[in-house]
Amino acid sequence: MSKTVLFWGRFGPEYSRNRVYISLFKELGWDVRLFLVKWCCALGDVEFALRGPKGPKPDLVWVPVCRQRDAAAATRWARRHGIPVVFDPMISYWDKKVLEQRKWKADEPRAKRLLAWEAKRFNAVDRLLCDTSCHADFFHTRLGVPREKLRVLFTGTDEAVFKPADRPEDDPPHDPKAPLRVLYHGAFLPLHGTEVIVEAARRTQHLNLHWDFLGWGARKAAAMEMAKGLPNVTFLDRVPYVEVPRVIRTADIVLGVFGTTEKASRVIGNKVYEAMACCRPVINETCTGYPPEAKTCPAITFIPPGDPQALVDAVLPWIDRRDELYALRQTARDFFERHLSMAVIKRQLADILADLGL
Repeated sequence: MSKTVLFWGRFGPEYSRNRVYISLFKELGWDVRLFLVKWCCALGDVEFALRGPKGPKPDLVWVPVCRQRDAAAATRWARRHGIPVVFDPMISYWDKKVLEQRKWKADEPRAKRLLAWEAKRFNAVDRLLCDTSCHADFFHTRLGVPREKLRVLFTGTDEAVFKPADRPEDDPPHDPKAPLRVLYHGAFLPLHGTEVIVEAARRTQHLNLHWDFLGWGARKAAAMEMAKGLPNVTFLDRVPYVEVPRVIRTADIVLGVFGTTEKASRVIGNKVYEAMACCRPVINETCTGYPPEAKTCPAITFIPPGDPQALVDAVLPWIDRRDELYALRQTARDFFERHLSMAVIKRQLADILADLGL
């Protein structure tokens, strides 16, 4: 008989990270049931008694991405029924409020209350997931989660969407006389450091080099204002999700994150998974959370955070080395398949489940 996992919370099943993990559970032979909380997250166990999905008791409760508000009720319910709980927070609310957005100071009473509230939820579950080893270190040192509860599970991407071109003619070498094209795509988050990218564009506006931006978010307007008058910058029109790989393949190089917040140095951005899945080399700020093999992979260039000149210096050599850059497309895909793909994450997930005796 197959095992059952219950995804619990007020969450979006179609969000990339949730979708990846749901699909991997199914590949591992698990049944997946969803309990989408509609009323009060803190009283989700009460709501479950009234309108939860019917059927046999699940073997595992899974609290998805960023659902700290659901974790306490999910854990209470699971404990009453003798079911283990895995929580995939992805981020820390305290980290976001204090270290990333810098809206609160760490010594403020409200920041201390948030840290204690979050730590309680993180420590109550059986396993706490981290997208990189850097985040595991952070959850241990800042939120007091024991090492034995922490497990790394990479984010991954939807490989049915982000993949090599179906036909070689859909991804030809770029014209060596055309501008080298560098792409940022994302949500203009503080950790992305889009101001670093715009400044790098400003320093290269008279070279055969073009910088494209795709996406939306709170800091997009500031980036557009900063880029006013730059002839080598284009903010692309929004495209459907399934069209993003086509845009990625118009670029020679894809950019990761360059922010100066602590979190920026702990993550492997979705854009990196997506770019390498689509056969594109990337530039990213230094992050020890990548697989160790990334240090020697020629399709990944690491630079210091918040340094526009370092980004310029990383891009410029490729203007006159297009043939080498074209060859790195397959190198990028090979690295993705060996270290970041769904097959890798499936093995990570299987190990986590085995560790729980499931």
